[in-house]
Amino acid sequence: MSLRLTSLIVFGLLVSGCTFSAPQFEAGIRFIERVASGNSETVEEPRATWLASVGDRGAVLNPFLSSGLTVFANVDGDAIAFDGWTIRSITGFGLSSPVSVTGKDGARVFVYGSRQTTTDCDAWTRSGLNWEQVCANGNGQITLDETGNIQSITMALGNKLGIVTLRVAK
Repeated sequence: MSLRLTSLIVFGLLVSGCTFSAPQFEAGIRFIERVASGNSETVEEPRATWLASVGDRGAVLNPFLSSGLTVFANVDGDAIAFDGWTIRSITGFGLSSPVSVTGKDGARVFVYGSRQTTTDCDAWTRSGLNWEQVCANGNGQITLDETGNIQSITMALGNKLGIVTLRVAK
């Protein structure tokens, strides 16, 4: 994996955080290097394979835990960071620059390259096994199985970037 791609992934993962410290940055670099090298001794073994799409580009990703986020990533440089409610960053998928997302309910800010857009989102609501969120740029949904495990995640990015979808491969 190239240094530029590694830097973009780390940048995308860290941009969504409220604070930054050198230990977080160094841990992020080590995490990405372990994923890229396939060194499974220090990276939690994936429990499931996930299918992801951003707009019209798809990828097969494996989940890893890092700094309170679930990072779905592959060795090709495609990665999506998820905090349990909101997708926080996206790299790869043919995007010219990483996408970072801040906010959960109320104003949500998307940064893509030099562009920044804001959308308004309602609070998450639950209906059966689905959590849904209505946003001005499109809706989001998290689908659970009967035991409470997440089976799929959908979030609208707006700004011609389309929709992000993650789902457990069956």
